[in-house]
Amino acid sequence: MSEKNESALVVLEEVLLAARRAAERAQQEPTPFNSGLKAAYYDVLTVALEQAAALDLDPKEFGLADYDPDALLRKDQAA
Repeated sequence: MSEKNESALVVLEEVLLAARRAAERAQQEPTPFNSGLKAAYYDVLTVALEQAAALDLDPKEFGLADYDPDALLRKDQAA
């Protein structure tokens, strides 16, 4: 793999980890704004996991091992 591709993967991993952390923070305080944030992060993280599955990639390689974005949609429950 080229150095440029490896760098791109590092960037992608950091973006996904930041999205996961932000989604988990939004889960902690139930407000209308945070509900919107959770929905947006749910979409991003779900697409990432779906694409990983389609390409036979292990989510743990980019920080989403055992992560369930559906937890963002459950009421009064932390991710």
